[in-house]
Amino acid sequence: MIKKFLSLSLALSLVLSSVPFSYAEATALTATPTNKGSLVIVGGALGSTNESVYNKYIALAGGKTNAKIGIIPAASGNLKSSNNFKKDLIGYGVPESQIKILEIAVVDDSKTKDVDESKWIENANKVEMATQIKDLNAIWFVGGDQTRITKAMLKTDGSQTLALKAIWELYQNGGVIGGSSAGAAIMSNPMIAGGNSLGAINSGFTTKYVDENDQLNGPVYLEKGLGFFPYSIVDQHFDARARLGRLTAASWEYKKLSTKAYGVDENTAMIFNEATKLIEVAGAGGVTVINVANAIKDNNLKQLAIKNVSLSFLSPGDQYNIETGKLTISTSKDETNGYEYYDLRGPIVNTGVLSGYNTVKNFIAYNLIDNAGAKEIKSYCFDDKGLGAELIFSKTATTKGWWGYQSGNMDSYSADQVNFEIKPIQVTIKAITPASTTTKPVIKPVAKPVVLPAVKK
Repeated sequence: MIKKFLSLSLALSLVLSSVPFSYAEATALTATPTNKGSLVIVGGALGSTNESVYNKYIALAGGKTNAKIGIIPAASGNLKSSNNFKKDLIGYGVPESQIKILEIAVVDDSKTKDVDESKWIENANKVEMATQIKDLNAIWFVGGDQTRITKAMLKTDGSQTLALKAIWELYQNGGVIGGSSAGAAIMSNPMIAGGNSLGAINSGFTTKYVDENDQLNGPVYLEKGLGFFPYSIVDQHFDARARLGRLTAASWEYKKLSTKAYGVDENTAMIFNEATKLIEVAGAGGVTVINVANAIKDNNLKQLAIKNVSLSFLSPGDQYNIETGKLTISTSKDETNGYEYYDLRGPIVNTGVLSGYNTVKNFIAYNLIDNAGAKEIKSYCFDDKGLGAELIFSKTATTKGWWGYQSGNMDSYSADQVNFEIKPIQVTIKAITPASTTTKPVIKPVAKPVVLPAVKK
């Protein structure tokens, strides 16, 4: 798109050994001692060429000459991702002698014939491992299955292993803890370990979890996390895996813990500083802030029916204060209010993979935030039985948007206080046959009726 220049210028064993989440434990986490350190929470799929994320992580670890980094491979089924991350760090200037792959894991890497990594689970509670960690100033959790991390770092009674205690000490003394994908999920408590958006909307929550396949389908599964970010729930692979629905459901479920929740896109870091309480965004995507403080949920319906959810979208260079809710936009962006590029009248509807700007943030940015012609846009999702939801995004008097270029001529949008509603529906679709000249998609909401025009031949 060409913009106007500056707008006028583990199988079943994991189920049996998992540590269930307790709300009492989550509220207790908010009383942890003040930490001097930082968190680098990456939404997954971190690219080796993502200089902004790597350089920020290394800088927070004391710089190339002072960084002493420990990589924890527990989430993965093999050591490939740990070795790749180590290789990337070396490529960015960290001496190999200052990087350790810590022997903490719960499953065996079949490609290493001379060692059984599943026995490394015992190492997390050994004094020798805690001593190694105390000599570091940075920790990195690789991606995979987040329940493997919690299984390795927590005892069966939910208490901390010696390794986890040493990591907390590192953090409280000014070190940095980072992680990607599963390594991002464990940052909060509760921790989202499974489910997708449609499963959350139609079926709510589950207490069952078998393996990584459950991360992509079905109702939401929550487990006790490590709680380095004790202020709210964090979700990852956010835009690529369309997790707005599941994080909204989880946010409402634990609104007494926090009315906000944070979704981090792939190849993107949510960088948090404990002392300033500021979130900063670096990388290729963005961070979505979900706020259910003024939300209203209809408890009379089995499906998730909720309105007045507020969404904010942060992109690289933006900052967000988790205490005040103040959004500070990068100076490279211009406000879109009153300077919208598009004037496309509705109805604007997103119906799936063949829709333009299919990811949530792009759908909202191009069709609502930077479009003077629409006050409301809609999208639909439903299962093979037609059970699903109408997703409604709309502008309010306080909605604001910003646009700028990122990495050349790639559009970068930020937005604040977009109104979001999930309305349950039942869909029936009849295919056109030779004997029929008209097909009528019928969408029957559980609440108010939605009338759609017939599709003419």
